[in-house]
Amino acid sequence: MNDTTTRTARRTARQARKRRPIIAGALALLAVGGIGAAVTSAAWTDNVFFSAPAQAATFNLQGSLDGGSWVESDNAGSIQLVVPAATFANMLPGQTRTVTLQVKNTGTANAALTATAAWTAGSTFTTAPTLTAAPATGTLTAAGGAGATTTVTLTVAAPADWAAGNQGKSGTVQVTIAGTATA
Repeated sequence: MNDTTTRTARRTARQARKRRPIIAGALALLAVGGIGAAVTSAAWTDNVFFSAPAQAATFNLQGSLDGGSWVESDNAGSIQLVVPAATFANMLPGQTRTVTLQVKNTGTANAALTATAAWTAGSTFTTAPTLTAAPATGTLTAAGGAGATTTVTLTVAAPADWAAGNQGKSGTVQVTIAGTATA
């Protein structure tokens, strides 16, 4: 290697050493500028909020014998709606008797209704009269607490050939009007 080549190589090395800090500084400046840009862009945010109240529906059925006095009567162990005893007393063979029962929906949900009638335990009839609760199914719209009403007719029918062994016998009918909340 000659002197000129050596000098040129040294000059190139010196220039490279001088450029390194400049390049490092430029890269650092770009990095800081990039972070600054990220911080600046993060400051541009916005939100939109909504709220919506929610409430469960109410569901409540009440019954009445006269359409004026409404009661819950929702416990089979202590029924509050008792049809007067005279309604089905002293029945004879072939005789049919009815009573109208009223149901009110005081809730905010519609009700799908199912009516059933059955003799309770302890009936002493040898052949019990036939029971019908009609309509057996139906719907009762919600009245928003005002009370939409419907009727169910309970029919008790003694057979025409009702055996003499039923004289003086008795039983208690239990009518259940079950409601299921619907939309």
